[in-house]
Amino acid sequence: LTVPEGYSVEKIKLRVCELGLCTDDEFEKALKKDYDYTFLSAVPQQKGVKYKLQGFLYPSTYEFYSDASAENVINTLLSEFEKQISKLSVNQDKLYETITKASLIEREAKIDSERPVIAGVINNRLNVDMPLQIDASVVYAISDGQYDVDRVYYKDLKTDSPYNTYKYKGLPVGPICNPGLSSIKAAASPSKHNYLYYHTDTAKNDGSHIFTETYEEHTSSQN
Repeated sequence: LTVPEGYSVEKIKLRVCELGLCTDDEFEKALKKDYDYTFLSAVPQQKGVKYKLQGFLYPSTYEFYSDASAENVINTLLSEFEKQISKLSVNQDKLYETITKASLIEREAKIDSERPVIAGVINNRLNVDMPLQIDASVVYAISDGQYDVDRVYYKDLKTDSPYNTYKYKGLPVGPICNPGLSSIKAAASPSKHNYLYYHTDTAKNDGSHIFTETYEEHTSSQN
């Protein structure tokens, strides 16, 4: 079972079912069980959270026996998260917030060096009470976690979802995917700068972004 970085619970479920390890219903039931990990105590009982384990099913490649249960699969991914997060000094009280930020970074960044910069933009926007307006949060909401949407339309930005950072200020209600270690590190140690905006560098077309401090710079850099 290969779980790429940035896969959502929904996409993991689909992959596990395609491998024939369980049914959709069995995986859904397993997601609702209680798992004995200290880090899960950081997950708040927030209304609107789709999956309490979203963000904590660690992306990697795993081997399972063909008779492995859905619970066994989930437990293995949670165990790997525990192992990986122990390498970082993330405050338990801030863990859910950190993983939520990391999930946004994971879906937005294509280049590792930009992850801490994007983390800094997120913090800067939160600090001045600006909406995050992160497209990936809208895509999570409108694609039911499948991320199979090519573009976001203006009407999509109005989607009424607690995950939509265009409609609601602050962080989404929870993580929008399961981030890898580099995104978690970036969320825990963001770059210090004054950037409030970024967009894809279409000239380079390599997944990199142009970062700017003002809206005027942001709009002019797109022309």
